[in-house]
Amino acid sequence: MTEQSAQILIVDDERTNINALGAILFPKYQVSVALSGQQTYRYLDTCQQLPDLILLDVMMPEVDGYQVCQQLKSTEQYQHIPIIFISALSDPLDKVKGLEQGAVDFISKPFNNQEVLARVSLHVGIAQKQKELIEDNTALLELHQTKQNSDEFSFNEAAFKISYLGKSVELTHLEFNLFNLLYNQPERIYSRSQILDQAYPDMRDISDRTVDAHVKNIRQKLKSLGLSGSLLESVYGAGYRYVAPESVT
Repeated sequence: MTEQSAQILIVDDERTNINALGAILFPKYQVSVALSGQQTYRYLDTCQQLPDLILLDVMMPEVDGYQVCQQLKSTEQYQHIPIIFISALSDPLDKVKGLEQGAVDFISKPFNNQEVLARVSLHVGIAQKQKELIEDNTALLELHQTKQNSDEFSFNEAAFKISYLGKSVELTHLEFNLFNLLYNQPERIYSRSQILDQAYPDMRDISDRTVDAHVKNIRQKLKSLGLSGSLLESVYGAGYRYVAPESVT
């Protein structure tokens, strides 16, 4: 969404105010109008695209602007919409009340045209950036979930078992420690001496070649899970590393 395509909803029972605000905002923004709190609810319930910002009067019959704001901010599908109060009320306590209801700003009438435009532009821009961050985070979460789905190992430390997509295999205590060490740092290369220090910290009387034997055993057990033994990859002259299933050809 570009700023020019942003939708602004003006909520005011005075057509003079609506016309004045419309003249300020259009054509930079797409403008819609509601004449009361009830019309606001009906508009939001039926519109094809929710507004990107609401300009809301306070003093309206039946349902005042504070009540409208409170209702929208307590409704999940609308609570993300920024609301700017625009009212003849100018007492600081009235402004504080509006902000406490969840509004992002409060403009007092009579208003300056450039100030209205600047404040609307500011909050539309902030809302756009927040929306982009949410979309980016959602994409990252989906990517992470995809990786999890393709690398669904689970560990039973009490039984020294690893499971993958419903299949399980039992390892020895030392094999379990070795696999867990490499698995938790994918692509990192561990030398044999590092593996001895970190996976077998209490075993001082075993040789580097014991690591090789354990890797060989783990590879055979991984095959029983339908996986390639090359998940534990040998790096010549350096040691071993874990390579996630989707990276193994």
